[in-house]
Amino acid sequence: MDIKDIKAQLSIIQVLQHYNLRADKNNKLCCPFHDDKSPSLQIYPATNTYCCFSANCKAATGDAIQFIQLKENCTKHEALNKAASLINGNPITAQPQAAKLIIETEPLEKIAVLTKLFKYFTKSLPLTKKAVDYTESRAINYKLHEVGFNTGDWHHKLNEKNFIATCESYGLLKAIPVKGFTVWGRDCIIFPLKNAENKIVSLYGRSIINNEDNRHFYLSNRSGLYPGYPKAETKKLILVESIIDAVSLLQQKEITEQYTVLSLYGTNGLTEEHGKAIIELPQLEEIIFMLNADDAGAAATSKHAHVLQALLPHLRITCIQLPTGEDVNSLLQSHDDPKILFDIIEERTKFLFSIENKNDESIANIETGQQSKFPLRGTGGLDTRNNELLIYDNCELYFEVLGGIKITGLDRMKVTLKIKHKEKTTMPQWYSLDLYNQAQREQTINNVAETLELSSQQTTNTFINLITELENHRIKKIEALQPKEKPQHELTQAQRAAAVNELKKPNLLNRTAEMIALTGIVGEASNSMIAYLVYCTRKQPVPLHIMFLGSSGSGKTYLQERISELIPTEDKIEI
Repeated sequence: MDIKDIKAQLSIIQVLQHYNLRADKNNKLCCPFHDDKSPSLQIYPATNTYCCFSANCKAATGDAIQFIQLKENCTKHEALNKAASLINGNPITAQPQAAKLIIETEPLEKIAVLTKLFKYFTKSLPLTKKAVDYTESRAINYKLHEVGFNTGDWHHKLNEKNFIATCESYGLLKAIPVKGFTVWGRDCIIFPLKNAENKIVSLYGRSIINNEDNRHFYLSNRSGLYPGYPKAETKKLILVESIIDAVSLLQQKEITEQYTVLSLYGTNGLTEEHGKAIIELPQLEEIIFMLNADDAGAAATSKHAHVLQALLPHLRITCIQLPTGEDVNSLLQSHDDPKILFDIIEERTKFLFSIENKNDESIANIETGQQSKFPLRGTGGLDTRNNELLIYDNCELYFEVLGGIKITGLDRMKVTLKIKHKEKTTMPQWYSLDLYNQAQREQTINNVAETLELSSQQTTNTFINLITELENHRIKKIEALQPKEKPQHELTQAQRAAAVNELKKPNLLNRTAEMIALTGIVGEASNSMIAYLVYCTRKQPVPLHIMFLGSSGSGKTYLQERISELIPTEDKIEI
Protein backbone atom coordinates (compact mmCIF):
# COMPACT_ATOMS: atom_id res chain seq x y z
CA MET A 1 0.00 0.00 0.00
CA ASP A 2 1.55 3.30 -1.06
CA ILE A 3 1.23 6.72 0.62
CA LYS A 4 -1.56 7.82 -1.73
CA ASP A 5 -3.68 4.78 -0.84
CA ILE A 6 -3.11 5.24 2.88
CA LYS A 7 -4.20 8.87 2.75
CA ALA A 8 -7.24 7.98 0.69
CA GLN A 9 -8.43 5.27 3.11
CA LEU A 10 -7.54 6.78 6.48
CA SER A 11 -9.58 9.79 7.58
CA ILE A 12 -8.51 12.40 10.11
CA ILE A 13 -11.62 11.55 12.16
CA GLN A 14 -10.50 7.89 12.44
CA VAL A 15 -7.10 9.03 13.68
CA LEU A 16 -8.70 11.25 16.32
CA GLN A 17 -10.87 8.37 17.49
CA HIS A 18 -7.83 6.12 17.78
CA TYR A 19 -6.29 8.59 20.24
CA ASN A 20 -9.59 9.04 22.10
CA LEU A 21 -9.94 12.59 20.86
CA ARG A 22 -13.29 14.02 19.84
CA ALA A 23 -14.04 17.24 17.96
CA ASP A 24 -17.11 19.28 18.82
CA LYS A 25 -19.98 20.10 16.47
CA ASN A 26 -17.83 22.83 14.89
CA ASN A 27 -15.01 20.32 14.27
CA LYS A 28 -12.81 21.97 16.93
CA LEU A 29 -11.01 20.52 19.94
CA CYS A 30 -8.30 21.40 22.41
CA CYS A 31 -4.97 20.82 20.73
CA PRO A 32 -3.10 17.81 22.21
CA PHE A 33 0.27 19.24 21.18
CA HIS A 34 0.34 22.23 23.54
CA ASP A 35 -1.31 23.45 26.74
CA ASP A 36 -4.63 24.46 25.24
CA LYS A 37 -7.33 25.89 27.48
CA SER A 38 -9.76 26.76 24.70
CA PRO A 39 -10.19 24.74 21.47
CA SER A 40 -7.70 25.95 18.88
CA LEU A 41 -7.28 22.84 16.73
CA GLN A 42 -9.58 22.96 13.69
CA ILE A 43 -10.39 19.75 11.82
CA TYR A 44 -11.31 19.78 8.12
CA PRO A 45 -12.98 16.40 7.38
CA ALA A 46 -13.51 17.25 3.70
CA THR A 47 -9.75 17.43 3.09
CA ASN A 48 -8.63 15.19 5.99
CA THR A 49 -6.41 17.95 7.33
CA TYR A 50 -6.05 19.93 10.54
CA CYS A 51 -4.76 23.36 11.55
CA CYS A 52 -3.81 24.63 15.00
CA PHE A 53 -4.48 28.35 15.20
CA SER A 54 -2.28 28.91 18.26
CA ALA A 55 0.92 30.83 17.62
CA ASN A 56 2.64 28.81 20.37
CA CYS A 57 2.07 25.37 18.84
CA LYS A 58 4.41 23.30 16.69
CA ALA A 59 1.53 21.39 15.06
CA ALA A 60 0.74 24.10 12.47
CA THR A 61 -1.11 22.55 9.49
CA GLY A 62 -0.98 18.94 8.31
CA ASP A 63 -2.78 15.73 7.33
CA ALA A 64 -3.63 12.47 9.12
CA ILE A 65 -0.09 11.09 8.68
CA GLN A 66 1.52 14.21 10.16
CA PHE A 67 -0.94 14.05 13.07
CA ILE A 68 0.19 10.49 13.85
CA GLN A 69 3.84 11.51 13.51
CA LEU A 70 3.39 14.34 16.03
CA LYS A 71 1.32 12.22 18.43
CA GLU A 72 3.75 9.29 18.39
CA ASN A 73 6.84 11.52 18.18
CA CYS A 74 8.15 9.22 15.47
CA THR A 75 9.60 9.36 11.97
CA LYS A 76 7.52 9.72 8.82
CA HIS A 77 8.17 6.07 7.94
CA GLU A 78 6.98 4.89 11.36
CA ALA A 79 3.87 7.08 11.07
CA LEU A 80 3.03 5.52 7.70
CA ASN A 81 3.39 2.02 9.17
CA LYS A 82 1.12 3.02 12.05
CA ALA A 83 -1.45 4.42 9.60
CA ALA A 84 -1.37 1.24 7.51
CA SER A 85 -1.94 -0.88 10.61
CA LEU A 86 -4.96 1.22 11.54
CA ILE A 87 -6.44 0.49 8.12
CA ASN A 88 -5.49 -3.20 7.75
CA GLY A 89 -5.13 -4.79 11.15
CA ASN A 90 -6.98 -2.67 13.66
CA PRO A 91 -10.34 -1.48 12.39
CA ILE A 92 -11.49 1.54 14.36
CA THR A 93 -14.96 1.58 15.77
CA ALA A 94 -16.66 4.84 16.49
CA GLN A 95 -16.65 5.78 20.16
CA PRO A 96 -20.16 5.89 21.69
CA GLN A 97 -21.30 9.41 22.31
CA ALA A 98 -21.57 10.42 25.95
CA ALA A 99 -25.09 10.96 27.16
CA LYS A 100 -26.01 14.65 27.26
CA LEU A 101 -26.58 15.95 30.77
CA ILE A 102 -28.64 18.88 29.50
CA ILE A 103 -31.20 18.63 26.76
CA GLU A 104 -30.63 21.53 24.39
CA THR A 105 -33.63 23.68 23.70
CA GLU A 106 -34.81 24.21 20.16
CA PRO A 107 -32.70 26.61 18.04
CA LEU A 108 -35.82 28.59 17.20
CA GLU A 109 -36.45 29.21 20.89
CA LYS A 110 -32.91 30.47 21.37
CA ILE A 111 -33.23 32.82 18.39
CA ALA A 112 -36.50 34.17 19.80
CA VAL A 113 -35.00 34.76 23.27
CA LEU A 114 -31.87 36.49 21.96
CA THR A 115 -33.87 38.62 19.53
CA LYS A 116 -36.20 39.79 22.29
CA LEU A 117 -33.32 40.55 24.66
CA PHE A 118 -31.27 42.35 22.03
CA LYS A 119 -34.25 44.55 21.17
CA TYR A 120 -34.33 45.60 24.84
CA PHE A 121 -30.58 46.35 24.72
CA THR A 122 -31.00 48.59 21.65
CA LYS A 123 -33.57 50.69 23.54
CA SER A 124 -31.24 51.01 26.55
CA LEU A 125 -28.25 52.42 24.68
CA PRO A 126 -29.53 55.92 23.75
CA LEU A 127 -30.93 56.31 27.28
CA THR A 128 -27.59 55.54 28.97
CA LYS A 129 -25.16 58.46 28.93
CA LYS A 130 -22.02 56.41 29.67
CA ALA A 131 -22.83 54.10 26.76
CA VAL A 132 -23.39 57.00 24.36
CA ASP A 133 -20.17 58.65 25.59
CA TYR A 134 -18.26 55.44 24.98
CA THR A 135 -19.48 55.03 21.40
CA GLU A 136 -18.60 58.67 20.68
CA SER A 137 -15.12 58.15 22.17
CA ARG A 138 -14.64 55.26 19.72
CA ALA A 139 -15.86 57.43 16.79
CA ILE A 140 -18.88 55.12 16.37
CA ASN A 141 -22.28 56.45 15.36
CA TYR A 142 -24.56 53.98 17.15
CA LYS A 143 -27.56 55.17 15.13
CA LEU A 144 -26.06 53.56 12.01
CA HIS A 145 -25.68 50.07 13.51
CA GLU A 146 -27.50 47.24 15.23
CA VAL A 147 -26.03 47.81 18.67
CA GLY A 148 -27.33 47.89 22.23
CA PHE A 149 -26.18 48.29 25.82
CA ASN A 150 -26.52 45.88 28.73
CA THR A 151 -27.19 47.87 31.90
CA GLY A 152 -27.27 44.65 33.91
CA ASP A 153 -30.78 45.12 35.31
CA TRP A 154 -32.87 43.80 32.42
CA HIS A 155 -33.92 40.67 34.29
CA HIS A 156 -35.89 42.85 36.74
CA LYS A 157 -37.87 44.47 33.93
CA LEU A 158 -38.31 41.36 31.80
CA ASN A 159 -39.23 39.28 34.83
CA GLU A 160 -41.16 36.50 33.14
CA LYS A 161 -40.71 33.07 34.70
CA ASN A 162 -40.13 31.03 31.55
CA PHE A 163 -38.07 33.78 29.92
CA ILE A 164 -35.73 34.12 32.91
CA ALA A 165 -35.30 30.33 33.15
CA THR A 166 -34.45 30.10 29.45
CA CYS A 167 -31.94 32.97 29.72
CA GLU A 168 -30.31 31.11 32.59
CA SER A 169 -29.97 27.98 30.46
CA TYR A 170 -28.13 29.97 27.77
CA GLY A 171 -25.67 31.53 30.23
CA LEU A 172 -27.18 35.04 30.11
CA LEU A 173 -27.93 34.76 33.82
CA LYS A 174 -26.19 32.80 36.55
CA ALA A 175 -27.96 32.24 39.87
CA ILE A 176 -26.03 33.19 43.02
CA PRO A 177 -26.61 31.68 46.49
CA VAL A 178 -27.90 34.87 48.09
CA LYS A 179 -30.90 35.25 45.80
CA GLY A 180 -30.41 36.96 42.49
CA PHE A 181 -28.28 36.57 39.41
CA THR A 182 -24.90 37.44 37.97
CA VAL A 183 -25.61 39.02 34.58
CA TRP A 184 -23.59 38.13 31.49
CA GLY A 185 -22.06 41.12 29.68
CA ARG A 186 -22.95 43.78 32.26
CA ASP A 187 -21.83 47.30 31.24
CA CYS A 188 -21.13 46.08 27.73
CA ILE A 189 -21.94 47.43 24.31
CA ILE A 190 -23.79 44.48 22.71
CA PHE A 191 -23.60 43.34 19.09
CA PRO A 192 -25.63 40.50 17.49
CA LEU A 193 -24.00 37.49 15.83
CA LYS A 194 -26.14 36.04 13.03
CA ASN A 195 -26.52 32.77 11.16
CA ALA A 196 -26.91 32.16 7.43
CA GLU A 197 -30.62 33.05 7.68
CA ASN A 198 -29.69 36.43 9.21
CA LYS A 199 -31.14 35.43 12.59
CA ILE A 200 -29.50 36.31 15.92
CA VAL A 201 -27.94 33.12 17.30
CA SER A 202 -25.42 34.60 19.75
CA LEU A 203 -24.20 37.90 21.24
CA TYR A 204 -20.88 39.70 21.70
CA GLY A 205 -20.27 42.21 24.47
CA ARG A 206 -17.52 44.85 24.61
CA SER A 207 -17.02 46.24 28.11
CA ILE A 208 -16.99 50.03 28.40
CA ILE A 209 -15.15 49.73 31.73
CA ASN A 210 -11.38 50.05 31.46
CA ASN A 211 -10.49 46.47 32.38
CA GLU A 212 -7.73 44.92 30.28
CA ASP A 213 -8.46 41.37 31.50
CA ASN A 214 -12.23 41.35 30.91
CA ARG A 215 -13.07 43.35 27.82
CA HIS A 216 -14.63 40.79 25.47
CA PHE A 217 -17.66 38.64 26.26
CA TYR A 218 -19.12 35.84 24.13
CA LEU A 219 -21.93 33.48 25.01
CA SER A 220 -20.93 29.84 25.48
CA ASN A 221 -20.96 27.68 22.34
CA ARG A 222 -20.43 30.78 20.26
CA SER A 223 -21.90 30.69 16.78
CA GLY A 224 -22.86 33.21 14.14
CA LEU A 225 -20.90 35.89 12.32
CA TYR A 226 -20.73 39.68 12.46
CA PRO A 227 -22.29 41.63 10.85
CA GLY A 228 -23.72 38.42 9.37
CA TYR A 229 -23.01 35.95 6.59
CA PRO A 230 -21.59 37.75 3.51
CA LYS A 231 -24.09 38.18 0.69
CA ALA A 232 -23.85 35.76 -2.25
CA GLU A 233 -22.89 38.58 -4.63
CA THR A 234 -19.79 39.48 -2.59
CA LYS A 235 -16.72 39.96 -4.77
CA LYS A 236 -14.30 41.73 -2.39
CA LEU A 237 -14.27 40.65 1.25
CA ILE A 238 -12.42 42.56 3.99
CA LEU A 239 -11.48 40.55 7.11
CA VAL A 240 -10.83 42.61 10.26
CA GLU A 241 -9.65 41.54 13.70
CA SER A 242 -12.55 42.70 15.86
CA ILE A 243 -16.20 43.64 15.76
CA ILE A 244 -15.37 47.26 16.72
CA ASP A 245 -13.08 47.41 13.67
CA ALA A 246 -15.88 46.04 11.48
CA VAL A 247 -18.29 48.67 12.83
CA SER A 248 -15.75 51.39 12.00
CA LEU A 249 -15.73 50.31 8.35
CA LEU A 250 -19.46 49.63 8.06
CA GLN A 251 -20.39 53.25 8.79
CA GLN A 252 -18.39 54.45 5.75
CA LYS A 253 -20.70 54.42 2.73
CA GLU A 254 -17.79 54.52 0.25
CA ILE A 255 -16.49 51.27 1.73
CA THR A 256 -19.77 49.33 1.93
CA GLU A 257 -20.61 50.21 -1.68
CA GLN A 258 -17.52 48.37 -2.94
CA TYR A 259 -16.60 45.88 -0.22
CA THR A 260 -18.16 43.39 2.18
CA VAL A 261 -16.84 43.44 5.75
CA LEU A 262 -16.54 40.38 8.01
CA SER A 263 -15.15 40.35 11.54
CA LEU A 264 -12.87 37.65 12.94
CA TYR A 265 -12.97 36.99 16.68
CA GLY A 266 -9.44 38.12 17.48
CA THR A 267 -6.14 37.05 15.92
CA ASN A 268 -6.97 33.36 16.36
CA GLY A 269 -10.63 33.85 15.52
CA LEU A 270 -10.90 32.52 11.97
CA THR A 271 -13.40 29.77 12.78
CA GLU A 272 -14.81 26.86 10.80
CA GLU A 273 -17.98 28.92 10.38
CA HIS A 274 -16.00 31.76 8.82
CA GLY A 275 -14.34 29.33 6.44
CA LYS A 276 -17.64 27.74 5.43
CA ALA A 277 -19.25 31.11 4.77
CA ILE A 278 -16.30 32.28 2.67
CA ILE A 279 -16.00 29.08 0.64
CA GLU A 280 -19.66 29.23 -0.35
CA LEU A 281 -19.42 32.71 -1.94
CA PRO A 282 -19.83 31.99 -5.69
CA GLN A 283 -18.61 35.35 -7.01
CA LEU A 284 -15.78 35.99 -4.54
CA GLU A 285 -12.65 37.36 -6.25
CA GLU A 286 -10.52 38.82 -3.47
CA ILE A 287 -9.95 38.44 0.27
CA ILE A 288 -8.44 41.50 1.97
CA PHE A 289 -6.78 41.23 5.41
CA MET A 290 -6.98 44.39 7.54
CA LEU A 291 -5.67 43.22 10.91
CA ASN A 292 -3.93 45.24 13.59
CA ALA A 293 -0.45 46.60 12.84
CA ASP A 294 1.37 44.64 15.55
CA ASP A 295 3.27 41.34 15.79
CA ALA A 296 0.13 39.35 16.60
CA GLY A 297 -1.75 40.86 13.67
CA ALA A 298 1.09 40.15 11.25
CA ALA A 299 1.42 36.54 12.41
CA ALA A 300 -2.34 36.00 12.18
CA THR A 301 -2.49 37.53 8.71
CA SER A 302 0.22 35.16 7.52
CA LYS A 303 -1.38 32.08 9.10
CA HIS A 304 -4.93 32.79 7.96
CA ALA A 305 -3.82 33.80 4.46
CA HIS A 306 -2.08 30.45 4.02
CA VAL A 307 -5.14 28.56 5.30
CA LEU A 308 -7.51 30.38 2.93
CA GLN A 309 -5.10 30.12 0.02
CA ALA A 310 -5.01 26.35 0.51
CA LEU A 311 -8.81 26.23 0.55
CA LEU A 312 -9.34 28.74 -2.28
CA PRO A 313 -6.18 28.76 -4.42
CA HIS A 314 -7.85 30.72 -7.26
CA LEU A 315 -8.55 33.81 -5.14
CA ARG A 316 -6.49 36.99 -4.94
CA ILE A 317 -5.38 37.60 -1.35
CA THR A 318 -4.24 41.08 -0.37
CA CYS A 319 -3.39 42.87 2.87
CA ILE A 320 -3.62 46.43 4.13
CA GLN A 321 -0.66 47.94 5.96
CA LEU A 322 -1.92 50.14 8.78
CA PRO A 323 0.47 52.54 10.56
CA THR A 324 2.55 50.74 13.19
CA GLY A 325 0.65 50.11 16.41
CA GLU A 326 -2.70 51.15 14.94
CA ASP A 327 -5.93 49.25 14.34
CA VAL A 328 -8.91 50.20 12.19
CA ASN A 329 -10.82 51.91 14.98
CA SER A 330 -7.85 53.80 16.44
CA LEU A 331 -7.10 55.12 12.96
CA LEU A 332 -10.67 56.37 12.64
CA GLN A 333 -10.47 58.06 16.05
CA SER A 334 -7.26 59.92 15.25
CA HIS A 335 -8.41 61.47 11.94
CA ASP A 336 -11.01 64.13 11.27
CA ASP A 337 -11.75 62.71 7.85
CA PRO A 338 -13.15 59.12 7.93
CA LYS A 339 -12.18 58.81 4.24
CA ILE A 340 -8.72 57.85 5.57
CA LEU A 341 -10.02 54.26 5.89
CA PHE A 342 -11.20 54.10 2.27
CA ASP A 343 -7.92 55.60 1.04
CA ILE A 344 -5.80 53.10 2.95
CA ILE A 345 -7.89 50.19 1.65
CA GLU A 346 -7.31 51.39 -1.90
CA GLU A 347 -3.54 51.21 -1.27
CA ARG A 348 -3.60 47.50 -0.35
CA THR A 349 -0.93 45.18 -1.71
CA LYS A 350 -0.90 41.55 -2.75
CA PHE A 351 -0.05 39.17 0.08
CA LEU A 352 3.38 37.69 -0.56
CA PHE A 353 3.22 33.92 -0.26
CA SER A 354 6.62 34.20 -1.92
CA ILE A 355 8.31 37.35 -3.13
CA GLU A 356 7.77 37.84 -6.83
CA ASN A 357 10.61 39.07 -8.96
CA LYS A 358 9.65 42.47 -10.28
CA ASN A 359 11.65 41.92 -13.45
CA ASP A 360 9.55 38.85 -14.29
CA GLU A 361 12.53 36.51 -14.11
CA SER A 362 10.31 33.49 -13.48
CA ILE A 363 11.08 30.10 -14.90
CA ALA A 364 8.72 29.34 -17.77
CA ASN A 365 7.74 25.88 -18.88
CA ILE A 366 7.89 26.10 -22.66
CA GLU A 367 5.70 23.07 -23.31
CA THR A 368 2.81 23.93 -20.95
CA GLY A 369 3.19 27.69 -20.78
CA GLN A 370 3.08 27.45 -16.96
CA GLN A 371 5.45 29.18 -14.59
CA SER A 372 7.53 27.61 -11.88
CA LYS A 373 6.39 28.20 -8.30
CA PHE A 374 9.87 29.46 -7.42
CA PRO A 375 11.30 32.74 -8.75
CA LEU A 376 14.91 32.85 -9.82
CA ARG A 377 17.34 33.88 -7.07
CA GLY A 378 20.98 33.84 -6.20
CA THR A 379 21.99 30.65 -4.41
CA GLY A 380 22.43 30.48 -0.66
CA GLY A 381 21.40 34.06 0.06
CA LEU A 382 18.69 35.55 2.25
CA ASP A 383 16.11 37.75 0.53
CA THR A 384 15.16 40.43 3.08
CA ARG A 385 13.05 42.76 0.92
CA ASN A 386 10.00 41.96 3.05
CA ASN A 387 10.71 41.90 6.80
CA GLU A 388 7.59 39.80 7.39
CA LEU A 389 8.54 37.19 4.77
CA LEU A 390 12.24 36.32 4.58
CA ILE A 391 13.29 33.95 1.78
CA TYR A 392 16.22 31.54 1.86
CA ASP A 393 16.94 29.53 -1.30
CA ASN A 394 19.88 27.12 -1.64
CA CYS A 395 18.78 25.74 -5.05
CA GLU A 396 17.45 22.50 -3.57
CA LEU A 397 15.38 23.67 -0.59
CA TYR A 398 13.23 26.78 -0.47
CA PHE A 399 12.56 28.37 2.95
CA GLU A 400 10.03 31.05 3.84
CA VAL A 401 10.46 32.58 7.31
CA LEU A 402 6.88 33.63 8.03
CA GLY A 403 6.64 36.75 10.19
CA GLY A 404 10.40 37.40 10.00
CA ILE A 405 12.54 37.32 13.16
CA LYS A 406 12.51 39.43 16.30
CA ILE A 407 15.53 41.57 17.11
CA THR A 408 14.97 41.27 20.87
CA GLY A 409 16.38 38.34 22.81
CA LEU A 410 19.66 37.42 21.13
CA ASP A 411 19.71 34.18 23.14
CA ARG A 412 16.92 32.72 21.00
CA MET A 413 15.78 32.66 17.39
CA LYS A 414 12.12 31.64 17.25
CA VAL A 415 10.84 31.26 13.70
CA THR A 416 7.98 29.80 11.72
CA LEU A 417 9.34 28.03 8.63
CA LYS A 418 7.61 26.93 5.47
CA ILE A 419 9.86 24.50 3.58
CA LYS A 420 9.50 23.21 0.03
CA HIS A 421 11.65 21.02 -2.20
CA LYS A 422 12.26 22.75 -5.53
CA GLU A 423 12.30 19.58 -7.62
CA LYS A 424 9.80 17.31 -5.88
CA THR A 425 6.04 17.80 -5.85
CA THR A 426 5.61 17.00 -2.16
CA MET A 427 3.43 19.12 0.12
CA PRO A 428 5.15 22.05 1.88
CA GLN A 429 6.08 21.56 5.52
CA TRP A 430 5.52 24.04 8.33
CA TYR A 431 7.53 24.20 11.56
CA SER A 432 7.56 26.59 14.53
CA LEU A 433 10.77 26.25 16.53
CA ASP A 434 13.68 27.98 18.22
CA LEU A 435 16.65 27.46 15.88
CA TYR A 436 19.00 27.81 18.88
CA ASN A 437 17.26 24.89 20.65
CA GLN A 438 19.29 21.83 19.72
CA ALA A 439 16.53 19.27 20.36
CA GLN A 440 13.96 21.19 18.31
CA ARG A 441 16.46 21.86 15.53
CA GLU A 442 17.61 18.24 15.25
CA GLN A 443 14.03 16.93 15.26
CA THR A 444 13.09 19.35 12.49
CA ILE A 445 16.18 18.45 10.45
CA ASN A 446 15.37 14.74 10.77
CA ASN A 447 11.76 15.30 9.74
CA VAL A 448 12.76 17.36 6.70
CA ALA A 449 15.46 14.94 5.64
CA GLU A 450 13.22 11.91 5.94
CA THR A 451 10.15 13.45 4.32
CA LEU A 452 12.08 14.90 1.37
CA GLU A 453 14.54 11.97 1.17
CA LEU A 454 17.64 14.09 1.72
CA SER A 455 20.94 13.46 3.43
CA SER A 456 20.81 14.35 7.13
CA GLN A 457 24.25 15.96 6.95
CA GLN A 458 23.27 17.95 3.87
CA THR A 459 20.09 19.17 5.55
CA THR A 460 22.03 20.05 8.71
CA ASN A 461 24.45 22.17 6.67
CA THR A 462 21.51 23.94 5.02
CA PHE A 463 20.02 24.81 8.42
CA ILE A 464 23.40 26.05 9.72
CA ASN A 465 23.73 28.34 6.67
CA LEU A 466 20.17 29.58 7.21
CA ILE A 467 20.89 30.38 10.86
CA THR A 468 24.06 32.27 9.87
CA GLU A 469 22.14 34.33 7.32
CA LEU A 470 19.40 35.12 9.86
CA GLU A 471 21.98 36.13 12.47
CA ASN A 472 23.63 38.52 10.02
CA HIS A 473 20.23 39.97 9.07
CA ARG A 474 19.32 40.50 12.72
CA ILE A 475 22.61 42.23 13.47
CA LYS A 476 22.07 44.60 10.53
CA LYS A 477 18.57 45.42 11.78
CA ILE A 478 19.91 46.15 15.28
CA GLU A 479 22.68 48.37 13.92
CA ALA A 480 20.16 50.27 11.80
CA LEU A 481 18.21 51.12 14.97
CA GLN A 482 21.20 52.66 16.74
CA PRO A 483 20.72 56.43 17.25
CA LYS A 484 22.57 58.54 14.75
CA GLU A 485 24.06 61.90 15.51
CA LYS A 486 21.83 64.69 14.33
CA PRO A 487 23.54 67.11 11.96
CA GLN A 488 24.01 70.59 13.38
CA HIS A 489 22.28 73.24 11.32
CA GLU A 490 24.18 76.53 11.51
CA LEU A 491 23.56 79.76 9.62
CA THR A 492 26.40 81.13 7.57
CA GLN A 493 27.75 84.52 8.53
CA ALA A 494 25.96 86.10 5.57
CA GLN A 495 22.63 84.45 6.50
CA ARG A 496 22.99 85.54 10.13
CA ALA A 497 23.76 89.14 9.14
CA ALA A 498 20.74 89.24 6.79
CA ALA A 499 18.46 87.87 9.51
CA VAL A 500 19.62 90.39 12.12
CA ASN A 501 19.18 93.19 9.57
CA GLU A 502 15.58 92.11 8.89
CA LEU A 503 14.75 91.96 12.60
CA LYS A 504 16.01 95.50 13.19
CA LYS A 505 13.68 97.03 10.58
CA PRO A 506 10.50 98.76 11.87
CA ASN A 507 6.99 97.21 11.78
CA LEU A 508 8.29 93.65 12.16
CA LEU A 509 4.88 92.12 12.85
CA ASN A 510 3.21 93.83 9.87
CA ARG A 511 5.97 92.72 7.54
CA THR A 512 5.78 89.18 8.94
CA ALA A 513 2.01 89.11 8.37
CA GLU A 514 2.49 90.20 4.77
CA MET A 515 5.02 87.43 4.18
CA ILE A 516 2.71 84.83 5.79
CA ALA A 517 -0.07 85.92 3.43
CA LEU A 518 2.20 85.00 0.50
CA THR A 519 1.89 81.30 1.49
CA GLY A 520 -1.69 81.28 0.18
CA ILE A 521 -3.59 81.57 3.47
CA VAL A 522 -6.74 83.63 2.95
CA GLY A 523 -8.94 85.24 5.64
CA GLU A 524 -6.89 83.92 8.59
CA ALA A 525 -4.63 86.91 9.29
CA SER A 526 -4.97 86.86 13.09
CA ASN A 527 -4.99 83.05 13.44
CA SER A 528 -1.97 82.61 11.19
CA MET A 529 0.02 85.28 13.06
CA ILE A 530 -0.86 83.76 16.45
CA ALA A 531 0.12 80.30 15.23
CA TYR A 532 3.43 81.53 13.82
CA LEU A 533 4.33 83.37 17.04
CA VAL A 534 3.52 80.25 19.11
CA TYR A 535 5.66 78.11 16.78
CA CYS A 536 8.50 80.61 17.22
CA THR A 537 8.62 79.97 20.99
CA ARG A 538 9.94 76.46 20.32
CA LYS A 539 13.45 77.37 21.45
CA GLN A 540 12.34 79.10 24.65
CA PRO A 541 12.75 77.37 28.04
CA VAL A 542 8.94 77.22 28.35
CA PRO A 543 7.44 77.10 24.83
CA LEU A 544 3.80 77.92 24.25
CA HIS A 545 1.27 75.40 22.98
CA ILE A 546 -1.66 75.85 20.63
CA MET A 547 -4.81 73.95 19.66
CA PHE A 548 -6.80 74.59 16.48
CA LEU A 549 -10.55 74.31 17.00
CA GLY A 550 -13.29 74.70 14.43
CA SER A 551 -16.16 72.99 12.67
CA SER A 552 -15.37 70.00 10.49
CA GLY A 553 -13.97 70.99 7.11
CA SER A 554 -13.15 74.55 8.21
CA GLY A 555 -9.51 74.38 7.13
CA LYS A 556 -7.76 73.61 10.43
CA THR A 557 -5.33 71.17 8.87
CA TYR A 558 -4.57 73.50 5.95
CA LEU A 559 -3.71 76.38 8.32
CA GLN A 560 -1.41 74.18 10.41
CA GLU A 561 0.39 72.81 7.37
CA ARG A 562 0.98 76.23 5.79
CA ILE A 563 2.39 77.72 9.03
CA SER A 564 4.53 74.65 9.72
CA GLU A 565 6.16 75.14 6.30
CA LEU A 566 7.64 78.38 7.68
CA ILE A 567 9.52 76.47 10.39
CA PRO A 568 12.94 74.89 9.58
CA THR A 569 12.68 71.16 8.89
CA GLU A 570 15.16 70.23 11.63
CA ASP A 571 12.99 71.94 14.26
CA LYS A 572 9.72 70.08 13.73
CA ILE A 573 8.10 66.69 13.87
CA GLU A 574 4.84 66.29 11.95
CA ILE A 575 2.47 63.46 12.82
